[in-house]
Amino acid sequence: MAKLNEEIQKIIDNASDVLYREEIYINDRHEYDYHKLQATPDVTVHTLYFSDDDSWTEHIKKQVAMQLVDDGNGVEIIGACNKKHISYLEAEQLHILLRLSSSHSVYQITEPAVKKEF
Repeated sequence: MAKLNEEIQKIIDNASDVLYREEIYINDRHEYDYHKLQATPDVTVHTLYFSDDDSWTEHIKKQVAMQLVDDGNGVEIIGACNKKHISYLEAEQLHILLRLSSSHSVYQITEPAVKKEF
């Protein structure tokens, strides 16, 4: 599994206790916590944590599920890297991080129009 570079990891370690975390609910259950950190002027780290919900085992609660590091030139995914096949859980985590990290974009998927003439 890939890791953050040491400089960025130190910034996160020193700030992680005071960072505001947004709660992510899926089907009315608190599944994850999310925070975004501007680690350096060029690097933004998006971190998804397992929540403290009873659906998670004790050793997973509040641990990092996945991270996305945006350096302005691309994105590094930490947690599901170097895999050609990821689990549904990892796909869901990646989906959440990608949506949160691209909050400046608005996505809309419309229903197909009903055909009136055949």
